[in-house]
Amino acid sequence: MKRIYVRNTDYNRAGKSGMIEVIIITILFLSLSAVTMAQPYLDIANLKYTNNPDAGLVNRNKNKLQLRYFGLGTNLPITFNNKKDAIIFSPFFESWASTVNNNKRQNYYSVALPVSLSKTIRDTSWSILVTGIIRMNDSSINTKTKMQVGGAFIVSYKRNEQLTWKLGLYVNNDLFGLFVMPLAGIDWRINERNNLFGVLPGNLTYEHKINGHFYYGATFRAITNSYANTNGYWRIDENQLGLYLDTYFNKNLVLNIEGGHSFFRKIRTGVKHVSKYDADVNDNFYFKLSVAYRVRRGGGGGGGGGPGRFQHIIKIFEKLLPLFHYFIQNNTRSHRYIQGIKIAGHGYLELFITGL
Repeated sequence: MKRIYVRNTDYNRAGKSGMIEVIIITILFLSLSAVTMAQPYLDIANLKYTNNPDAGLVNRNKNKLQLRYFGLGTNLPITFNNKKDAIIFSPFFESWASTVNNNKRQNYYSVALPVSLSKTIRDTSWSILVTGIIRMNDSSINTKTKMQVGGAFIVSYKRNEQLTWKLGLYVNNDLFGLFVMPLAGIDWRINERNNLFGVLPGNLTYEHKINGHFYYGATFRAITNSYANTNGYWRIDENQLGLYLDTYFNKNLVLNIEGGHSFFRKIRTGVKHVSKYDADVNDNFYFKLSVAYRVRRGGGGGGGGGPGRFQHIIKIFEKLLPLFHYFIQNNTRSHRYIQGIKIAGHGYLELFITGL
């Protein structure tokens, strides 16, 4: 299959200006008010890395696996006049690196543009969250990469100020077929120091506040994704259970350290409706490190109360700008990622306008 790539000369001319456009648009979004959060916090920007070494406690009699993950994402809310409803843009980039036994390492990438509408139903305890998402998942992002289209619908019932229940449905046109998953969630402020929140089967988190600078807890997450390759698709089903510590350097800047173990992991390859192969891999320990710009409900965190002040994000992006430039100039695939983001963005705008 012939693949078309953007030349480096094109990237040098358009990529740098594209980065400036992204930063300007981000600043404009972040200058607006934050959405009223259903969970204890909202990560406006998040950078995370996970490493799975070839070591573990259970399910260790299969093929050796080393797995690494990198993700960069944002949540950019724009509130309506009532300060309760919002549109949330959540673009992200992620990559996986997988090595089974002593085989050649395989790399997979994703650029995605989810857009959500959070809407309260007036004079009731009900609210809805509708999300549309378009993504490009491949071993290399380029103009021939197929798009996956999916979405979620969640209905929430606020029983009281401390407890909210959620029910919904997630659907995605994965490369292995249509993926449909019912959802059930909770947002429970147990007391001033303890929270339980999440939407299963995707994630569930328990959080305990030590003081304004330190939080710890336990978390579960489940991941199902599929990526195109030259022979069909690569699919990962990952379940992680771990303990974490959040350290707030100030009111918004958070370092997250997490460690745990995977369970019932599966990595499969195949051709849609034709064949599939299970790599039969081990479960491993995992170690996760992330940095986030976080706005907590009620203004908690390491700097006292009060609403989040998004103008501080501008300074953070200014500090991160040299890092972005270094990544672009030293990564031979960077121009492909930028081109992929442009393609995904254009496709989503067409989808969104059609649905109006």
